[in-house]
Amino acid sequence: MRHYRTLLFLFLLSIFSSLNGQEDINDQLRAYEKASVDDKIKLFFTFFAKVGEIEKDTVLYYVKDLQNEGLKNSREDAVAMANFGMIPYLQENSLFEDASDKLHSVIKYYQKVENDTMLADVYNALGNNAFLQGEIEKAELFYYESTKFATRSGNEKFQMLSLFNIARVYTTQGKYDEAHSKLDEYIEFLKKDEGQIRMLAAAYGLLGQIYLNQSNHKKAIENFTRSMEFGLTVGSMKTVANGYTNLAIVEFFSENYDRSEQYFHLALAYRIKDNDKFYIAEGYYNLGDFYSGIDKMDSAIVNYEKSLEVGKDFNNLQAQKDALLQLSAVYEKMGDKAQQIQILKEIIKVQGEINLQKNTKELSALRMSHNQSFNEVLSVGGIREKELRSQINKYQSIFNNWIIFTVICVLGLASLFYFIRKKSKA
Repeated sequence: MRHYRTLLFLFLLSIFSSLNGQEDINDQLRAYEKASVDDKIKLFFTFFAKVGEIEKDTVLYYVKDLQNEGLKNSREDAVAMANFGMIPYLQENSLFEDASDKLHSVIKYYQKVENDTMLADVYNALGNNAFLQGEIEKAELFYYESTKFATRSGNEKFQMLSLFNIARVYTTQGKYDEAHSKLDEYIEFLKKDEGQIRMLAAAYGLLGQIYLNQSNHKKAIENFTRSMEFGLTVGSMKTVANGYTNLAIVEFFSENYDRSEQYFHLALAYRIKDNDKFYIAEGYYNLGDFYSGIDKMDSAIVNYEKSLEVGKDFNNLQAQKDALLQLSAVYEKMGDKAQQIQILKEIIKVQGEINLQKNTKELSALRMSHNQSFNEVLSVGGIREKELRSQINKYQSIFNNWIIFTVICVLGLASLFYFIRKKSKA
């Protein structure tokens, strides 16, 4: 009972935290519209990741605006920051090669201006780009490169930037002791800063995953619960829902099916409260998996169909396909060939729509990325031409001054010899 009272208090606290967080972002967005180029760069760096979480396409407005400001005012720093802000959008559309190219162009600028903190951030993003493609060893190298620049900067916050990601790499590689060690260091750092609760939630979630992978269910439950509680304090319904989902999985493997079922339902309730249709569809899908796993096929069908219905409601083809695939598997398991054939026909139709949508979205993202790069090349060429002209004028001025100085010296020497000769004749 005490546990539920605590969760109720944290839930009420989460509502106010969520509202405050939204207000902060809105204040930053309003300030951005009237800000100078310098302040736009700072504000963009502060809010672009948060805006991307709320509405992925909205961040493109600010990417375009910041690039335009950079090109118009010959500010390479603004252009570099706009490129950096484009990365999550490219990754969302699986344009990993374009993301890598942009990150390397950003690295060139920050190397030129010797900005070690931004280099740490960019190499961390390169590590994420590799991790998303399953290139784990490559990701590890980039994360350690990020650590190198962070250490050189002397900024402890940036030194912690890639630590969590290195722990993720070790977890994926099955190096659980090394992952645990990195997470312990990361958590100790985060505890010093009261504003890092969301990151603490993620850290304890990963610790729970490590223990789950090692079949230490008791420790897994402890850490998933802690992650969920931190998620509540910052108003992150997704983190809480993920926490309950993780707890449900642990209880399922522990064969505590009643408790597992309760946790899956609680996770779904938080997803509905958060009103994110993608995660609501996932919540029903998880319940379908649970019932399928304990051979309650009628209940599995009900939840997969609800997941399918939500997927149709917000026109998410991938969510629809996932639910249909599971429905097909259930009907196959039940020996209902007629229903399975009907579902397979729907899968073929949805897959065709996915291919068309994917190509359209990728082409749109690719077009924007290439237009951005093209404009940058044209303008940065002009920026560099101005720099070159400035250097030429500088050297010309030095050369002219040297000529004047030389002429003065020659005239001075000539005058000196003239007076010496005139004096000797006298």
